[in-house]
Amino acid sequence: MQNTRKLLHLTLALGILIAIGANFFAGALAAPNAIDDCEAKARILSPVPGATVNGIVQIEGTAALGDFVRYELAVAPNGTQAFGNIGGGQQPIVNGQLGVWDSASVVDGAYAIRLRVVDITSNYCEAVVGNINVRNSGPTEIPTPAETPTPQETEAPPIQNAVPTPVPTTPAAGTPAASVTAPRPAPSRTPEAGSGGIGGIEIDQIVQAATDFFAALGRIFLFGVLAMAGIFFFVGVIYFVRRVL
Repeated sequence: MQNTRKLLHLTLALGILIAIGANFFAGALAAPNAIDDCEAKARILSPVPGATVNGIVQIEGTAALGDFVRYELAVAPNGTQAFGNIGGGQQPIVNGQLGVWDSASVVDGAYAIRLRVVDITSNYCEAVVGNINVRNSGPTEIPTPAETPTPQETEAPPIQNAVPTPVPTTPAAGTPAASVTAPRPAPSRTPEAGSGGIGGIEIDQIVQAATDFFAALGRIFLFGVLAMAGIFFFVGVIYFVRRVL
């Protein structure tokens, strides 16, 4: 009876240890989450919401938090989540230049810029600035022709003893006739294939989705291995205790 009670207590203790270990590893392998209170850790100072930009856009702000690993910059059409990577860095920045964006790589319209600062646990702080209006192709202005002065009429002096000189209509024998060369057509430029409208956003989405899938698969596999090891350890301890008792 006493041996049975000891075995029960030992089994209960091992079960608690295995549950704590499984909970710990599940938390460590969970998907990254957004960090609260990120206003001072991830901030875009320029451009501001509602700004109109063209050409190369300077992106300034702050990307700094504890256990900093990297920061990422991405852009998407306003009101969507189709963000495509446009840069980033491996060093924290405080009130400085985070990167540049060539707005000519997208069509004119409203866009949002996202800053994501990642720490060593893959959790992150995030800041998004929307309603950035890209205007690279403005309206074409038609120049007003300048006024030209009206030439004044002058009387030509009379021509005395003017004898009209006949103009030959056929070329002389042995002289090749002048040939008229047709104008050569100007080379036409073949428009380059587009990149999805926002600088390769669709390709980046596919790569990101594949990366997330394999990362999740690795976490599930590692969790399964740890769980099986815990079960075998638990069974081995019970078997050992039974042999000893």
